[in-house]
Amino acid sequence: MASIIRMKRSSVATKVPTTAQLDLGELAINTRDGKLFLKRADGSEEIVEVGARWGAFTAHASGTTLTFRHNGTNIMVLDASGNLTVLGNVTAFGSP
Repeated sequence: MASIIRMKRSSVATKVPTTAQLDLGELAINTRDGKLFLKRADGSEEIVEVGARWGAFTAHASGTTLTFRHNGTNIMVLDASGNLTVLGNVTAFGSP
C-alpha cells in the first residue's frame, strides 16, 4: 500500500509560513505561487524559500515585446525594434 505524505500548504497568494508554524527542517508549500519553504536555524530561526537564491525571475512574451520580471516587477523590456528599456541603474564594462 502506498503512503501519502502531505506537507503543510496554503493556496493563498504570497502567504509565507511563520517560524511558529513549522518545525526545524519542516517543509511547506504555497500551491498558488508554486513556492516551497523551509524552516532553518543558523543562530536564529528563519523561513527561507527553497530554490529562490535570486528571487523570482520570469520572462513574458506578448505580441512583439519580451518583458523580464523580478518578483513581479518589470526590469527589462525588449521591443520589436530592438530597443531595450531597463529599470534602475546600468553599469557597462568593455570598449566602445
